Amino acid sequence: MADTDRAPGTGGDGSRGSPQAGPDPREWSGMKPKVAVLIPCLNEEMTIGKVIDDFRRVLPDAGIYVIDNGSTDRTAELAAEHGARVLFEPRPGKGFAMRLALRRVDADAYIMVDGDDTYPAEAAPALLEPVLAGRVDMTVGSRLMAGTSSEFRRLNRLGNAIYPWAIRLLLRVRVTDVLSGYRVMSRAFVRGVPIAASGFEIEAELTIKAIERSYPFLELPINLRPRPTGSESKIRIGADGWRILVAIVLLFRDYRPFAFFGTLGLLFMLAGLIPGYIVLVEYLQTHLVQRFPSAILAAALELAGMLLLAVGFVLSAVNRRFEELETKLDMMSSRPDLD
Repeated sequence: MADTDRAPGTGGDGSRGSPQAGPDPREWSGMKPKVAVLIPCLNEEMTIGKVIDDFRRVLPDAGIYVIDNGSTDRTAELAAEHGARVLFEPRPGKGFAMRLALRRVDADAYIMVDGDDTYPAEAAPALLEPVLAGRVDMTVGSRLMAGTSSEFRRLNRLGNAIYPWAIRLLLRVRVTDVLSGYRVMSRAFVRGVPIAASGFEIEAELTIKAIERSYPFLELPINLRPRPTGSESKIRIGADGWRILVAIVLLFRDYRPFAFFGTLGLLFMLAGLIPGYIVLVEYLQTHLVQRFPSAILAAALELAGMLLLAVGFVLSAVNRRFEELETKLDMMSSRPDLD
């Protein structure tokens, strides 16, 4: 891992190439960039109409898409009545809904926002501007930056404090809001970053992959509103919180294999020193090894540690070769025509 913290979006060790944000060719030709508002929903009939109307008012030229994720109420019907195009994803999970939308919808900038009317549509132009200007590939509406007045339940606030700490510990990057569901992504980011999340861990995956693939991103402050009375959150604090934490650790394993397996290997080897020390002291005193179980345990832990270190070395080398291949493919696909 890096020795010092770095700011969001600056990349670092393990980055895959150096994708650079830049003006869209459509802007050079005078065409207006296409903006798509993607709203994954599950049983949000109380709020979906207002969310669509608010974004239509703030961004009258944007395409608005509601991804119905198996709702049993009138969410899809009301979304259509308010002028949104409705996509259907039967597999339960916000990640599945967003993957469908990002695969089906073509745009120059994608706004991801929840359908529960907690994120202000009025913040969308400020989030869009850096992406459309080509300065960054993703903007994140941070509910936790200094000066914001977001309203969280106590357990939600605790979780939103733990995940940025985990990102800083593992990746040495300071972010304030890993799980914000309000963000804008460029076409280059959406087309260049494979998304594997199925549930609420999608926000953590987007943040970590932006960091590790060196896509520049920016956090901007927003105020989170409370849910309207009668509207219920779909996130399960225990189960989904654990899945998000596991997803962060697994992404760390995938992008920093030597740090992950090397740390595990060192821990195993340090643990092996405890029974090994006892056996060694006894042998030096008696010239006999009488604690065979301790000796076997110590040897097994040391061997496991060395094996984990070797796995880390190998996977790190494989990762680096794939980074080089991906960079070459990116350069070939973006090579200008000099005819």
